[in-house]
Amino acid sequence: MTRYVLVLLLASLAFASGAHAHSPATAIGRAVEAFGQVPVSYDNGSVVSDIEAGNFPLIVGSNPKVAFMPASAASEIAGGPNAIAAEIAREADLDGTLVVLVGTELGAWSNDIGTDRLAELVAIARQDKSGISPAFVVESLVRSVQAEPIDVGMPWNWIGAGLIGFAVVALVAFDRITKRSR
Repeated sequence: MTRYVLVLLLASLAFASGAHAHSPATAIGRAVEAFGQVPVSYDNGSVVSDIEAGNFPLIVGSNPKVAFMPASAASEIAGGPNAIAAEIAREADLDGTLVVLVGTELGAWSNDIGTDRLAELVAIARQDKSGISPAFVVESLVRSVQAEPIDVGMPWNWIGAGLIGFAVVALVAFDRITKRSR
């Protein structure tokens, strides 16, 4: 019996995340908290006005989620707006797509759209938009994301759970076989 507990403990440690959560005092932390309740996060330091951001819940529905963040959020984590989007998605345990505007820099994360295709959509939204409101650039990306077919991908959670289940059954069978042979 002790072996089973040890195997289950090791399996749970293998899937545990070692990354820490951001404080609610940070822009990333505030966005994570907001996504627990609403599809659009707005930080007062954003280059988009609160009136422009206020229209986004009507535009996005439930997917993608959108975060308007101050430029200072870029100092909270290395890697730019895409890394910030990935960090928010990880901490908030989001599914779907997340679009972020960090200062005037656009970024995105998705588990519905492939990485290369998402990068293309972000690049298209960024193209030659001089003189256009940053809110319009974000809306352009949101509309492109909404028009994309969802990439189902591999169901890694189910595959992992199946492998763990198989390992437990194999251990039980091995234990019974070794007890019979004694």
